[in-house]
Amino acid sequence: MKKWWLLIVGLSMCASLQAQTLRFVAEDLPPYHYHNSSGKIDGMLVDVVKAVVDAANLQAEIELMPMARAVHELSHNSNTLMFSLLKTHDREGDFKFLGATFHATAYLFGLKAKTFALNNLEDAQNYRVSTIRGYHSARYLLENGFSEEENLVLATEFHSLWQMLYLQRTDLVMTNALTIDKEIRDSGLDPSLVEEKFAVHDFPSELHIAANKKLPLEIATALTVALKSIKKNGEYEAILKKMETRITSLYDVNLINNIQLTLPHGQF
Repeated sequence: MKKWWLLIVGLSMCASLQAQTLRFVAEDLPPYHYHNSSGKIDGMLVDVVKAVVDAANLQAEIELMPMARAVHELSHNSNTLMFSLLKTHDREGDFKFLGATFHATAYLFGLKAKTFALNNLEDAQNYRVSTIRGYHSARYLLENGFSEEENLVLATEFHSLWQMLYLQRTDLVMTNALTIDKEIRDSGLDPSLVEEKFAVHDFPSELHIAANKKLPLEIATALTVALKSIKKNGEYEAILKKMETRITSLYDVNLINNIQLTLPHGQF
């Protein structure tokens, strides 16, 4: 009788998990997640999330919103997850990180017409470096000797970020290479005038599925197992290969020729 009771409880829990609709949120950030020309949510990591949810036999909705709101929703709703949050030491105590979805190296970008002597990040302190206020890159630069009084310029959004660089009010921009072409074009500027000046290898580079701390352990475990399974069976790699074709049509190949779409480090 006890075994039957445990079986019934287990089946009830499984049914309850399957019935619960999860909410995956992220900012509009091509080619990871964005609204396509038809107005539908599209992107490489959107496909990854759909594959993970299907593999876990769960139900989910996907929404795009400003970054600040996405983090707020993640922090305050137990059924909400972000599917491309940069994993950092200070965030590990705030959220459950369920697995890496992508690896994106950060760079310092500058105008091709300007030459910089950059052997390490400390050398960049001799120039005006810019990034987005509130992003982890801003905190990272502050922690590594930069200051707004001397050499750090924090923009409120990417239009002003790139316009300041092109007007030579700043010298370098810290970001990853996979998003800048569209940002520059959307700012009315020519992306062919920009190039990578320095790779910031010690900056956190893994985007993760992050969950609210109160997400039930059973769901968190199911999603982690599902993510590992699509990496093991080749589905994840197939999604990356499909994205390579999209990237060449969306972006200036010269800006992303050093980007490798590979499995995130340290997963196995």
